[in-house]
Amino acid sequence: AIAEALRGNGVLTNLVLWENNIGDEGAVAIADTLRVNGVLTNLNLGFNKIREEGAAAIAEALRGNGVLTDLNLDSNKIRDEGAAAIAE
Repeated sequence: AIAEALRGNGVLTNLVLWENNIGDEGAVAIADTLRVNGVLTNLNLGFNKIREEGAAAIAEALRGNGVLTDLNLDSNKIRDEGAAAIAE
């Protein structure tokens, strides 16, 4: 629901979803939104049980997103492979 609302968002620049247990499914949905959202600059997804699949989706979305400047993925379950994808 939040991911869908962000698609049409033209105002919200800061979104904190700290400790909402969105997991990979939620991370993939948020990633799909990042591909088309042109105003969100700060996204906090800390403590959400995001793993490799979610990290990979976010990494791919970031390649086409030129506005997001601050991404917090603190205390998720992302291992080296997912972290490396995001770091690219």
